[in-house]
Amino acid sequence: NWVIKDYDEEFRMVAAKDNQQVRLLRTQVIHIYDDDDDDDVCLNIFNYCRKTLLKMRYYDRRKRRTVFFSCVLLLLLLMVLLVTTFVRESGSVIVTDDGRQQLAAAIVADESAQLQHSSTDTILSSAAAFSTISEVTIPEPFNTTIANINEPFETGRDVPYFFHIPRAAGSTVKDILGRCAYVRIAWNATATMEGLKHARDTQLVQSGQVDMITTQYLHEGATLFDGQEHRGRCFTFMRHPIERAVSLFHYLGIASHEPTYDPQLRYISIEMWARSKRIEHNWMTRFLSNELLGDLTPRHLEIAKAVLRQKCLVGLMEEKSESWLRFQKFFGWQFYTQEMRECRDELLNWKWSGKHRHDLVPEDSPAWELLYKQNILDMELYDYARQLFVEQRSLFQSD
Repeated sequence: NWVIKDYDEEFRMVAAKDNQQVRLLRTQVIHIYDDDDDDDVCLNIFNYCRKTLLKMRYYDRRKRRTVFFSCVLLLLLLMVLLVTTFVRESGSVIVTDDGRQQLAAAIVADESAQLQHSSTDTILSSAAAFSTISEVTIPEPFNTTIANINEPFETGRDVPYFFHIPRAAGSTVKDILGRCAYVRIAWNATATMEGLKHARDTQLVQSGQVDMITTQYLHEGATLFDGQEHRGRCFTFMRHPIERAVSLFHYLGIASHEPTYDPQLRYISIEMWARSKRIEHNWMTRFLSNELLGDLTPRHLEIAKAVLRQKCLVGLMEEKSESWLRFQKFFGWQFYTQEMRECRDELLNWKWSGKHRHDLVPEDSPAWELLYKQNILDMELYDYARQLFVEQRSLFQSD
């Protein structure tokens, strides 16, 4: 019994880890001790079993540690693989706030090089052909169905046609006209390609059910007009491309009601977004020139300029009040009562739709440079729109 007594505590400690195997071995040792009169033999057997069990316990611990750390390493490798694949396919990545910057540096380097090659390099490679571009022609049917800006507005024939640029006061314009001036607007009917097709098939403009058409698909929307009895009169609000991109980045991460809502944007930096495939590339140039998917060249920029110059009344976000006054005078919109005027001023100046405060991007920051490279044509287009804004002031000098 003294043998069992001396080692019983150790056996209990070992048994807590090795369970059935230890208890079985302990039972066998006790049985040998009871049947054998030679205490030395029993003690030798017991010590042998004890050392074996302790050795098993040591190697078992080491094995478990090895397996554990191997599993952790494999999980980390798997996570990196999944994240890398996700970034390459969708242009974004979900990471924790603590490690997102470190992970971003490793993940987006290759994608950044690809995007720079596919966007900026494509544009610069076409620079040699820029000087050979002759007078561009505005695509049809936009050129025929949309009246020129220098033609007077004809009530009953001309229909206000608003080119809605996202995050550039578009919703504000629609809210002021619809809620304050009671202008009949096709709110969502013309927001998509399918909606525009249905509006064309049902002759929405010719039906007289709406007073204004609004869409971001400028050229597709032009097919709603016939150019004879019903002409579109284009007007738009434009915003600095980088300011618009920053606003869009912050907005889409929270705007769950938007079709382009992307909650993953809340977990990445704007630098990561600017390097990814999800960022817009010269959105205004694309939609004005009707080149929504392919590579852009300087010729597309010239088409966009021609559309603005010949067809559109241009408003600027940085000149929001004067822009709105021009729209109001050009189309003859009236705000007869004090209530209507207060509604307009409130939405225009401090309670506009989609209002969302966010940090600005400094002009000398890496994020600014990245956004500039992705929107180099839009930057030139916006500078041109500023010139047009000054020139179009002559249309209202007699007022």
